[in-house]
Amino acid sequence: MRIKKPRQFLPKQEQTLQATKTHRFILYSGAFGAGKTLLLSEAIITHAWDAPKGLYLVGCQTYPMLRDTVLRTFMEEIQLYQDELDKTSLNVSIIKDWNKTSNVLTMFNDAQIIFRSCEDPSKFKSLNLDGFGLDEPVDIDEEIFLMLQGRLRGTNTKHHMGILTGNPGGFDSWVYKYFFERNNPDYISIQTNTYDNTYLPKHYIKSMEESFDPDYARRYISGCWGSFEGLIYKDFNKEQHVGDYLGLPMKSHIAGYDDGYRNPACLLIGGFDSDNKLFILHEYYKSDRTTDEITRDIKPLYEQYDLRKIFCDPSGLNAIETFKRHSMRALDANNIVKDNKKGEGSGISKLKSLFKQNYVFIDKSCINLIKQLQSYRYDKDKASGNYTEEPVKKDDHAVDALRYLVSEYDPNKHFVMPVSRDW
Repeated sequence: MRIKKPRQFLPKQEQTLQATKTHRFILYSGAFGAGKTLLLSEAIITHAWDAPKGLYLVGCQTYPMLRDTVLRTFMEEIQLYQDELDKTSLNVSIIKDWNKTSNVLTMFNDAQIIFRSCEDPSKFKSLNLDGFGLDEPVDIDEEIFLMLQGRLRGTNTKHHMGILTGNPGGFDSWVYKYFFERNNPDYISIQTNTYDNTYLPKHYIKSMEESFDPDYARRYISGCWGSFEGLIYKDFNKEQHVGDYLGLPMKSHIAGYDDGYRNPACLLIGGFDSDNKLFILHEYYKSDRTTDEITRDIKPLYEQYDLRKIFCDPSGLNAIETFKRHSMRALDANNIVKDNKKGEGSGISKLKSLFKQNYVFIDKSCINLIKQLQSYRYDKDKASGNYTEEPVKKDDHAVDALRYLVSEYDPNKHFVMPVSRDW
């Protein structure tokens, strides 16, 4: 049974719908007014339409979101199909059964669509799915996505697919990792923004432009990915501060080191040019290495760059002493995370200022540092929801190493080799 589609879709929406026929996992990300939930509903309806006795799942993070947004949009969309069907001579009801208790919809062809909140991955263990859709996936745990991937083994369709629709998230999101960082042909992403929706009234966009701050607008109007809300190093700009700097002449080199074993240990090597600007040239980033193994790894780098100092994580006493025993000049770095009442400035504040004044640049090979600078953000107070002055303690080893490295760096003073040999 075929009927006319009940609505016209925007070019990027149509591109996404076509991609659900050719790719296994599809991401449609966009800002407010991009028709994301509507598109998810359309994809699930059309796929279930062509899969008699198929089983599809639609999920979002919480039940209230499922009830108030996803289910409402889905039912409105399927009613449009029913309206088109009613114009024909066919006497068919698209919805054969709707069980409000279990949130299971059965279509005319016995295909079923189940609606679930996504707090617990164990609730999906027994399913054999022909497809699924996730709304606002950045709010859903990665384990849910992996569980649903393993459930795509239904026998009622020739093409299994999972469609994800939602607002952009941070660079540290698992969604960004799967759809933007990995070069996997099974995955495709289509990005859109509020301006792409020509059906929106002009005052809708204008009111948002006037109300939103720049960070909020970049995510929710322009549809850009990145951890803009609460982002610590907002003045770091990849286009401006990242490049190919390995061939530049440097007058001296220093390093910053953040200790770790299960979590990665990170050594960053920086060089100063003739204008005393700092260039981060090398990144050592490894986990599951003992202090002795790390020392053997970085000793050749120490000699290659003729390092003047290694500014270290003060809590890594064993590493500092081991470095010294191997004739490497290592010392405690300033580990003040936030400005204190004594007027002592934090390393974070200093590094913010250095990026703002364009004194620090990073070679493109330092991939972990670049990624962390784009996602490092302040933590939120669980009670109030407001941002605190404490950073989130996650994926911070490279940014911490950079903070240690700039401990004694003053762009207005040339670095002088200390007289003391008391290592």
